[in-house]
Amino acid sequence: MREILRGTGFLLHIPGIMALVSLPVAAWADEGWALANLLFTAALALAAGQGLVWSSRGAGGFQRYQSMLIAALSWVLIAAIGALPLWLAAQAPAAMAGAAISFHTPAHALFESVSGFTSTGLSVVEQAARLPAHIQWWRSLSQWVGGIGVILLLLAILPAERGAINLYFSEAREEKILPTVKSTVRAIWGIYLAYTLIAVGLLWLAGEPGWRALNHGMTAIATGGFTITDQSLVNTPTRVQLAYLPIMLAGAVSFVIHYRLIVERVAPPRLWRMAELRLLLWVTVGGAALLLLERWLTVGDGGGLTTVFVWVSAVTTAGFTASDLSGWGDGPLLMVLLALIMGGMAGSTSGGVKLLRVSLLLKDLLAQLRQLRATPHQVVVLRHDSERVSPERMAELGRIASRLIGMFMLLWLLGVLVMLHGVPADTRLGHVFFDTASALFNSGLATGVAGPGLGTGPSLVLSALMLLGRLEIFPLLVLAAWAAGRR
Repeated sequence: MREILRGTGFLLHIPGIMALVSLPVAAWADEGWALANLLFTAALALAAGQGLVWSSRGAGGFQRYQSMLIAALSWVLIAAIGALPLWLAAQAPAAMAGAAISFHTPAHALFESVSGFTSTGLSVVEQAARLPAHIQWWRSLSQWVGGIGVILLLLAILPAERGAINLYFSEAREEKILPTVKSTVRAIWGIYLAYTLIAVGLLWLAGEPGWRALNHGMTAIATGGFTITDQSLVNTPTRVQLAYLPIMLAGAVSFVIHYRLIVERVAPPRLWRMAELRLLLWVTVGGAALLLLERWLTVGDGGGLTTVFVWVSAVTTAGFTASDLSGWGDGPLLMVLLALIMGGMAGSTSGGVKLLRVSLLLKDLLAQLRQLRATPHQVVVLRHDSERVSPERMAELGRIASRLIGMFMLLWLLGVLVMLHGVPADTRLGHVFFDTASALFNSGLATGVAGPGLGTGPSLVLSALMLLGRLEIFPLLVLAAWAAGRR
């Protein structure tokens, strides 16, 4: 128990530090009334974190089971603390709070916080441009931190802990670039910071105002989707929309690829051998072409850049949109839905089931077909990422991937069933399926079901789905079992 309290206590410092970092923003924006809110959030988070750390002195290293509990418990508590500035801002007079009035209901504040830290991007705010500046910043900062993961931030700044590798993998991470967790985390953070600066600069050069470029650069590289504009990027000029595309794609590429390309200077043809990277390219290019064709067949207009932008946003689970999806037909929406379910590469900031698992399932299917065609004495050998893999090994990898994907699908269907009891009776079933999937797979694209009119019950359901999707189910299941007194 001490190990769980110690790990959770360290992680609770993160929203406290975030609140302190946000104080200059409130002062710069002449929002002095918000300083007390941020100070209260910082004091609560830091006091709770220090209290847990000091009460668990003498704790040992983190085992796998304990690390999963720490990840689940800390993400829930961090999201709850992260909702405080939003809810407190909603208690201010309407003239000062502006659109933050949307967070007057605690469930809505929690929903927005969870959407931020899980880098999902669903929002209950109707006019984000009217939010106080410190709330705009808080939403962007939560997505930027959550995009790479709160545990990675902890491991980057604290001395090496025993069992750090278990804590690292507990946050749905599968890659280790360098021999130690510490060096891997610092390499990832270095790349992430560099790409953030590049994203902000690119958007500013494309014509975005400075404040918008800063916020949107942070949420774009985190594939989060929060904006400080109304209706996302619907009314954004073409040149600016084009600038978002490489940023979203960079966020959807594994940090392993970035490290090998930038630091190790591996030649691109060698990286092209990775099946997951090739699949990302084919899905992005081929899917965009098919979506343009589908829209042309259904409405007589492919939509051009707007359609391509929505597709890239879906594949990367970035959550930005350049079109009102509530007016799209079922065919195009189904294609976008499939894209956001697959998501980007493993080890990136994207959500979804990850293209690595999709690639493994396809390879397993190919292996089974080859075995069916093979003669009794023929040896079937497959290649995956330039390595020779036996059909038996591929079948094992395929079973692991299909098990997790199957759990995702089951949770999605259960989520839709529960959501149907909390939305208006005239809501399109396809829209409920779409927005529920957007929450579970951390996409952020929405048809209007998950929006300003969301009730308290559906807000809590979607919040739980966003956390389940971000941590890839198992840590929260372990937490539920632990809370029920079962190991």
